[in-house]
Amino acid sequence: MAQNNDYAGRSRMINEPTSIAGVGKKELKKAREVVTARQLPLSKFEKFLITFCGFILVGLMLTVVSGKISLSNAQHKLEATQEKTTALSSKNTTMKQEVNQLSDQNQLNKVAKKAGLSLNSENIRNVNK
Repeated sequence: MAQNNDYAGRSRMINEPTSIAGVGKKELKKAREVVTARQLPLSKFEKFLITFCGFILVGLMLTVVSGKISLSNAQHKLEATQEKTTALSSKNTTMKQEVNQLSDQNQLNKVAKKAGLSLNSENIRNVNK
């Protein structure tokens, strides 16, 4: 219990104004008042700098959006080109199969018989590359 009284006494001593040599009570009271912060006006340079940075920021945002749009367009063109390439490749494969079927020896003999032609083996010459 004695400890609580000791603490209360010490805290009162801290909170009570003390006399400092050469400083009056009014001055101490002014020093203890809470100073409210007030906003300082912006200088012309600061206004210019804020405006300039704002324009730069808007320009960068527009550049990013424009870049994303052009990237998206390029992606669509790439996909369309890949689809065309795939279609042409499959058509090319189909055509090669058809050429192989038509150039088969049995197929050539059938076409020759329909046209009334005969195969003379003495007139055949094989050329290999």
